[in-house]
Amino acid sequence: MLTQAGKIVLAFFSWLLVSSVSASDANHWLNRMSHSFHEVNYTGAFTYQQGDKLQSFRITHAVFAGEEYERLEYLDGDKKDVIRKGHDFECIHPGHHLIRFLKSDNNSELIGQNGVVPLSDYYSMLVVGKGKVAGRAVVLIDVMPKDRHRFGYRLSLDEDTALLLRSELMGINGKVLERFQFVDITVDGPIDPAYFDGAKESYHPYHIATQHQSLKESSEISPKRLWRVDWLPKGFTPVAANRDENHQDMATYTDGLAVFSVFLEKHDQPLQNSSQMEGRAQRGATVAYSRALILGGQPHRVTVVGEVPQATARQVAQSVVQE
Repeated sequence: MLTQAGKIVLAFFSWLLVSSVSASDANHWLNRMSHSFHEVNYTGAFTYQQGDKLQSFRITHAVFAGEEYERLEYLDGDKKDVIRKGHDFECIHPGHHLIRFLKSDNNSELIGQNGVVPLSDYYSMLVVGKGKVAGRAVVLIDVMPKDRHRFGYRLSLDEDTALLLRSELMGINGKVLERFQFVDITVDGPIDPAYFDGAKESYHPYHIATQHQSLKESSEISPKRLWRVDWLPKGFTPVAANRDENHQDMATYTDGLAVFSVFLEKHDQPLQNSSQMEGRAQRGATVAYSRALILGGQPHRVTVVGEVPQATARQVAQSVVQE
């Protein structure tokens, strides 16, 4: 007969075994999800809630002759359609609210500019149960941060296809900041190619930055600049950079899941008062923090925008220094 201490030890190792299996299962499901977004034909209606703002959309995705097509229809307000075709499997869309993981040869890692980004170093990933979304059976996965520099996610993946049917982005206090959820979806139904007539090449409506590019290209096109970000949360790596004709600089960073961008704008006139020195805003999980600084003897404003906690955006912005 086991002693009380023996029962405790046995219970601990049983919990450890279950946790390990759950984590492994979570990696398996997330890897399947990264492929399903690009490979499965589907059409459906979904809602996207950001703070107190709720929007409705219809999305249709199909693959014809190995090329992706996607049509997004706005169901609220004035009718707008966004149609695109072609999508590099390794490209990112900064600020994209429908979570897209990046291609990887290892189920537990994502590709970054400087190599692989092991999500498990910064997030705990566990299968926590089952449920139903839009009438379909789903697997529930928690992706929780290991520090206070990023948000957590509760994902609901379709049992048959691993498509993401619901995503809840949660703040540090556990409050849901953003929610994406299908209310109706048809998988592998007939889709007429003519439905995508007029598609634009590789375009997506949800973006923070104007740049749309491959991770493997980003390091080659990064412009030389007079500034640098001196502090990043562990795990974040640069994946895009851009400078426009007005000499406004932008750089985008990701840990493979969370994304934020840093913008630098030159001021033609000196800043006049303290209200111009600092500003902040937040809607749902998207925050913006800006501050004034002097670079090269000229007044500039740096702004950090992305789906990270306000304190993280502030620390990143305050770390910008002259190169």
